[in-house]
Amino acid sequence: MTHDPSTDLIDSESTHLFLCFCTFVMNLKGKKMSIQNVFVQTLQDAKLKNVMKTILNLENDYELVKTFLDFDPSISKSKFVTRWCRGNKNVGVTKRKTYKNK
Repeated sequence: MTHDPSTDLIDSESTHLFLCFCTFVMNLKGKKMSIQNVFVQTLQDAKLKNVMKTILNLENDYELVKTFLDFDPSISKSKFVTRWCRGNKNVGVTKRKTYKNK
């Protein structure tokens, strides 16, 4: 199996563009932020979502979220992000129901 150098180039460029977007969000908000904060800020602001989708050539919001999770999988375990998702009904995250055995 041969290695395709163009794949490495595309991955490198995508990572660079993602980091540039994160820097843009931090500059826009005027403070240093964690990746979790950048993620939440992006989800909250439709204009930021559109900018990121344009820069990274993403088709939809699912790909946007996947990009963040591919870069840092620990975002899904972040208490800050989980709390924000539970408090924001637009995200579609609901609390799990527990059932007792009868």
